[in-house]
Amino acid sequence: MIYLIAILIYLFALTGIGVHMSRRVKTQADFAVAGRTLSPWVMVCTMLAVWIGTGSIVGNAGQAFRDGMAALILPSGTFIGMILLSMIAHKARSIEVSSVPEIIGSRYGRTARLLAVVALIIAYMVIVSYQFNAGGMVLEVITGKKDPIALQTADELTPSQVRKGYLVFEPQTDWTGTTTVGFQVKADDGWSPQTETFTIDVVAGRDSIEAQRQLAEEAAGNHIAVKMNSMAKIVIEGHDDDSPARLYRVASLPDSGRLILSEPKLTARDATIIAAIFIITYTMLAGLLSLAFTDIVTGTIITVSLLIAFPVLLLKAGGFGGMAEAFAAMGDRPDHMRFWGVYSPITIINYCLPVFLLILGDANQYQRIFASKNAKGARTAVLIMIFLALAIELLIISSAWISSSLIPDPENGRYVLIYAAKHFMPLPLGILFLVTVVGIIISTADSFLLVPATTFIKDVYLVHINPKASEKHVVLLSRLLVLAFGIIAYLVSLAFAESTTVFRKALYAFTIYGAAITPCLVAALFWNRSTKYGAVASILVGTVTALAWEELRFIKAALPAWAADLDAVLPAITLSVVALVGVSLLTERTNPTGTE
Repeated sequence: MIYLIAILIYLFALTGIGVHMSRRVKTQADFAVAGRTLSPWVMVCTMLAVWIGTGSIVGNAGQAFRDGMAALILPSGTFIGMILLSMIAHKARSIEVSSVPEIIGSRYGRTARLLAVVALIIAYMVIVSYQFNAGGMVLEVITGKKDPIALQTADELTPSQVRKGYLVFEPQTDWTGTTTVGFQVKADDGWSPQTETFTIDVVAGRDSIEAQRQLAEEAAGNHIAVKMNSMAKIVIEGHDDDSPARLYRVASLPDSGRLILSEPKLTARDATIIAAIFIITYTMLAGLLSLAFTDIVTGTIITVSLLIAFPVLLLKAGGFGGMAEAFAAMGDRPDHMRFWGVYSPITIINYCLPVFLLILGDANQYQRIFASKNAKGARTAVLIMIFLALAIELLIISSAWISSSLIPDPENGRYVLIYAAKHFMPLPLGILFLVTVVGIIISTADSFLLVPATTFIKDVYLVHINPKASEKHVVLLSRLLVLAFGIIAYLVSLAFAESTTVFRKALYAFTIYGAAITPCLVAALFWNRSTKYGAVASILVGTVTALAWEELRFIKAALPAWAADLDAVLPAITLSVVALVGVSLLTERTNPTGTE
């Protein structure tokens, strides 16, 4: 309860700051780029707070729990991207614009500008959606679970309870073997006469990876394998939302262990709605003006709390020697103390290239560059960010890796750093850390929600609909667009399968944005031979390839095995760059500029 109280106090404080700052918002420039008044120090803090978001705190940390030390390679895309961004920052700030599509439009014309807006909104709605999910995760974990209920034969369950994983099998201590749970389904015409079976294989830790791999290859439904002494979620398949199933009834109990109902006090869906409402409201109040100055506190605290948490967690784990012993005892994490050889070259590309492409063209980072007092300050801030972002990313992954040696049950490792803050950190540090995590999530979500609204106003409304709109009207419309895009982002969050991790969602969004926008943005700044036709082709090819590669399964099915292992990022960026260069060279004499 104390964690929840601390978070609520923090949220109330943020609300007060937002209300106060909202009174200072008089123009679109105030709302979108903080009146171009940010000093290098404020820029560093706000750039750090928006970058070290859910993708790092939940996504990269979760990957470190699964893969161990090898996850330390994940920030390499950020590091290289930041170096190149520092070379771009000076030139970008010297252009008096407030959005990335505006840069693209000034060089390539209206069509390219509109396509860039569409690609940006698609990618950013995905990013905002999993920020909402992450805010819900924190609230769900902090509020805890209801007292577990031991189930008996003939007990009835709702579809939500069995589909959300609230039905849990708890094996006996040190027991291995196979057991089953029988259940019946009730539809409109009554209970089904046949009993369906859910099978659970409990195996030694060293055998769990192979057992899970075999079941995945067999695509066995209602059959799972878990390691000894771990809780097993029972998620019954074959009865989706369109099925007539209304109730489930326990027909038989497992031979060993017990079947329990373990429900959260606050469901993930309700928690996500609460997080979304707060984030949308806060963003509507004052835009970047409120975010920039609260990010000073958030950026400072996350740095300090991670610097303290790292040695505390390492001491708790018994040093690196204690970690090695813990991983060996678990059995299912044989490679957690290895850096090289865990990820294949293709996996490294899949994991690192999307982040590199995003940061090189990220509208959020450019918005903060546009908001700086001058071009020199923008470059200084990005140079500092190179090393600060790398250090924070490495601290997050290292802390998650260390914490994974203290968490044998994979179910407790879903949100590894949130769990670690509650269970392994001293109370004051745990409170500070969780409050900061909430601040980071809010800052990132607000920023990625603000950019589409600002972009739509600047690149669509004021260009094509109402060029003479007053400042008061534009600010009001900006706030309404924040609300509209927030609702869309929430609906997007419902579209992903619950099993899709934050890490995978992040890579998907980064790929769409990086393949569609980054090539023509960089070309607009540095390659004079690029044309509007090349830019349009690049945006279309990058977007379509990124979407089709992930959504149209038959594409991968037709490829050789080595190519099928590729995520969308390498094909999408390759074809996008080829389209940009090829079409530009073919059309440079026709219309080298973007005038239309």
